[in-house]
Amino acid sequence: MDRYWTPPGDPGQSKRILIELLSVLSRVLPAGYFAIVCIGFWKNFVETGKWTSLLWMVSEGLVILLLVSRRESCRLSRHPWDWIVALGGSFTVLLVRPATTAIAPEFICVALQLAGTVFEIYAKVILGRSFGIVAADRGIVVMGPYRIVRHPIYLGYFVAHIGFLLANWSLRNIALYIVIYFFQISRILAEERILREDESYRSYCRSVRYRLIPYVF
Repeated sequence: MDRYWTPPGDPGQSKRILIELLSVLSRVLPAGYFAIVCIGFWKNFVETGKWTSLLWMVSEGLVILLLVSRRESCRLSRHPWDWIVALGGSFTVLLVRPATTAIAPEFICVALQLAGTVFEIYAKVILGRSFGIVAADRGIVVMGPYRIVRHPIYLGYFVAHIGFLLANWSLRNIALYIVIYFFQISRILAEERILREDESYRSYCRSVRYRLIPYVF
């Protein structure tokens, strides 16, 4: 079995309809789930006034727009593990919940989450319609935050998640974030495996050495 799926040149009318239907469902279903969870965090912000909940909602709300408007892939991974880590990294984060215990002052938590959220939103905007969930080649972006690390969206999430966790400290959230970052690191490696087939990406990797955290990983 081929490792990657590529769009057929002329699939015929029936297959074209099926491909278009699957494409729509792959956008609408996850976007709908993200929307439901965002509504829950908005309600928590209204009830408690916790800015960490509002920032979480803004960050994941942008994912809805990017999912709906993303461009089609020229190569999409068919490896089951790549799909598992992509879905796990994307949707496990939606299981974290606001908690009553904080282990750091709120202004520090908000500052971390605000900085991380602004950075990953900036990276998402620069990535634009190349955004996706499963490892694929939707075009290579090397501008803006992509000059700092190769996966700036994940870096922004990492900083924001630290802020959220410090303000919403619970065993549930700690366990979830451990699982999330196992998925996310595996996801980064899966994305790079498919992108490295493009010489321009290999050249980009030589210019930007670090994947997630400068001088660390």
